[in-house]
Amino acid sequence: MEEMTSKERFINALEMKEVDRAPLGYLWFGAGNAVLDRMNASMKDVYYSARGIARAQILAREMYHHDNVMSPWGCLLVEAEALGVKIHVKDNAYPSIAEFPLKSAREYEKIDPRDMERSQRVRTIEESITLMKKELGDDAFICCATLTPVMLASQLMDGSRMCMEMIRDGDNLHSLLELLTESCIIFADRMLDAGADGIFAENGGSASDLFSPEMAREFGFKYTKELYSHIQDNGGYVISHNCASHAFHELELELKPDALNFAFGNVNTLKEQYGVECEKLHNHKNIGCSQRYCFRDFSNFQDSGICLMGNINPYTFSSGLVNDIASEVKACMAAAPDRGFILSTGCEIPLGTPAEEMEVLWDTMVSCL
Repeated sequence: MEEMTSKERFINALEMKEVDRAPLGYLWFGAGNAVLDRMNASMKDVYYSARGIARAQILAREMYHHDNVMSPWGCLLVEAEALGVKIHVKDNAYPSIAEFPLKSAREYEKIDPRDMERSQRVRTIEESITLMKKELGDDAFICCATLTPVMLASQLMDGSRMCMEMIRDGDNLHSLLELLTESCIIFADRMLDAGADGIFAENGGSASDLFSPEMAREFGFKYTKELYSHIQDNGGYVISHNCASHAFHELELELKPDALNFAFGNVNTLKEQYGVECEKLHNHKNIGCSQRYCFRDFSNFQDSGICLMGNINPYTFSSGLVNDIASEVKACMAAAPDRGFILSTGCEIPLGTPAEEMEVLWDTMVSCL
């Protein structure tokens, strides 16, 4: 097969078509410190700079060989900042929330979705995508990272408070989520218009780690489905990211994204089907199971035309155990389907990962082809 561009390779995988090799997917700003060191810059230097974000992403692609670039980065606070969240920007780490704008769902009227159009932070991300599009053209797949509405709600008030509102004040929380869905749609539209090929949506709240299945469906699914459908109806691809240990994968399937970026698999189902303690094998101290039973468990996604994106354990990085990194890559490549697959980590690679470990990832992947 003739060699494809990165964008062609990525889109073909999303559309379940043939590829010349599996695409390598990049999440947020993985192993970013090595990139910043080469730029002689700090995270704080580039955080509010569209040119800095674009330069860092393009350089990361040159260093790590990924088929996509992504803006914004792992902080995922852009929409929240536009809607009134006060943040603390750090020199060499992702920013954190300093002050929530809402004390309860009853204050939902403080949220104005049009703030997405007025926000300088949103304009910065928009411009970074425009710059990457200008520089890369159609060579690489350009992602914009966003939040699902319920995840955004958890950033506008304390997360535990939001969970209590689901029980005590569901009506007002629904009113808030309607406004946040509109906000997310405005944000996504701006990024698509700027040149993004698709949206990488953080949906990790759809999990029994946080909610009951009934709560996840009532307060998450409806609004997330509206967002995903809108993006797809307007020509964008949707990659749904859910790295929770006990994710509601049946709801992810119903959302019908173009790809699911997953980490651990449905551990309860895996144990029932295969007798494998995958929760123990996929914990933060050990590499994943070499048999990759999680891929078998997700055959229904493949049957539904949904690409699988994963699921190298990111916690194998920054450990110095390069053999574990190689084992993870080989296990994923061996278990992956022939079509509809993007090799990536299940969540972001730690910022401090040495560039040499990223080379192990790439070299091992190439050796498996």
